[in-house]
Amino acid sequence: MQLEFHSSSSSLDAMFRWARGQALAYVAPSSSSIGPWYEAALPGRNAFCIRDVSHQTEGAVVLGLSAANHNMLERFATSIDERRDWAGYWEIDGEGRPSSADYSSDDDFWFNLPANFDVLDAIVRMWRWTGDDTYRDDPRFLEFFRRTVTDYITRWQLQPETILHRPRIANQRLENGRFVHSRGIPSYSEGPKDFIFGADLLAAEYRALRSFQEIAVTPQDKALAASAQSVANKVQQLLERVAWSQSQQHYLGVIRQDESGFESGDVMTLYFGAAKDPDHLRGALDYISSPKYWQKINIEEESYAPLLLFRYGRTELAYRILTDLSRPGKPRREYPEVSYAVIAAVVGGTMGVAPSRSGEPFDVQTLAQLPSAGDDASLQSLPFRSNLLDIKHTGSLSSSLSNRSGPALRWQAVFQGTVRRLKVDGKAVLARHDALPGGMAVSSVTATVSPGTTVIVSRLEK
Repeated sequence: MQLEFHSSSSSLDAMFRWARGQALAYVAPSSSSIGPWYEAALPGRNAFCIRDVSHQTEGAVVLGLSAANHNMLERFATSIDERRDWAGYWEIDGEGRPSSADYSSDDDFWFNLPANFDVLDAIVRMWRWTGDDTYRDDPRFLEFFRRTVTDYITRWQLQPETILHRPRIANQRLENGRFVHSRGIPSYSEGPKDFIFGADLLAAEYRALRSFQEIAVTPQDKALAASAQSVANKVQQLLERVAWSQSQQHYLGVIRQDESGFESGDVMTLYFGAAKDPDHLRGALDYISSPKYWQKINIEEESYAPLLLFRYGRTELAYRILTDLSRPGKPRREYPEVSYAVIAAVVGGTMGVAPSRSGEPFDVQTLAQLPSAGDDASLQSLPFRSNLLDIKHTGSLSSSLSNRSGPALRWQAVFQGTVRRLKVDGKAVLARHDALPGGMAVSSVTATVSPGTTVIVSRLEK
């Protein structure tokens, strides 16, 4: 069944319909020799890129493309090799080979170092969304996890104690070649050359080490994950110390040998959840809230912004950028990442759907962030783990979840603001209180939704 979205905002409806059609147009034919996949690179290249796939998975999974996500993530995970210093392929073509646009040999290929960390986190996120334990337990994924959090970090000198002293290109094997100066770019930022690493590299490394802890099951992996947490903490502290600009009040994008820096690393630092200092986090959000900033960034970076801003409670700006990103006539709107990012922003932002992390006392949560308090919106046929769900938000007053198929699941219904009690199917229940990382106060209750039933949660102000 195809994912459906409807709202009282005609512009939001049109945005979703365009994004769904555009995204599905990039899905490879079912006869593909390499199994299911979708384009995630420059249009027409007939390929998928490791960074783009890591980002596009969230939009793809809600469109029912879980098999394609699994196939592509597995291909990147199994492409790591000691001959390439445990880097995966940057881009894989429709025949399953490393794309000739980025690869000549194991000594001469293009690769951006955040990518291994990014794909590790994407694998864990897809495990949360789908409940597919092969993401966690398959020996091929396990090999990738273990190599990435150990040998990959060591080989590319990404330990907290060495990263400030590393050369920009750490493992250059040849003097001449197509990609010898791009074999291990220490950032997703590809323009400047005068830096030793990017804030996004630190943020991605931190997130990967944290995500690995969530899926470590065997005694060996639990011990490895535990030891990796001290590395994660040091990487995060280094990010706060070196990448944060006190004078400019935001995270710098790339860092030079002398610890000076330039450009902006705010979007990716926030995307990977690596900003922990509350003042720094607010400063980064304020920085990317400036139209002067987001109107000049490239469309790849802009595509991360809407869902990110929803997650930090910057609703109004999220819609402004979402509207700009998807408007007819927007240069490069056809880039595959854009349509998948719009879908992810509608599902994860407007509707606030998010899977639980390991150990949390619920399975799925929702939080309405509608364009205005009087709007309503609904999702139909949302695939989630073994379930098929319908979700509806009526303004800021009520939310409902229908469990059309699959086992019972625990739904955490979240509302904006501090509310003492919420009603679950008409019965008043004391609400829990929390805040989003950006500071928005929220109230929530958790309800079990049995198969074939609908639960309604609404506000009770008094």
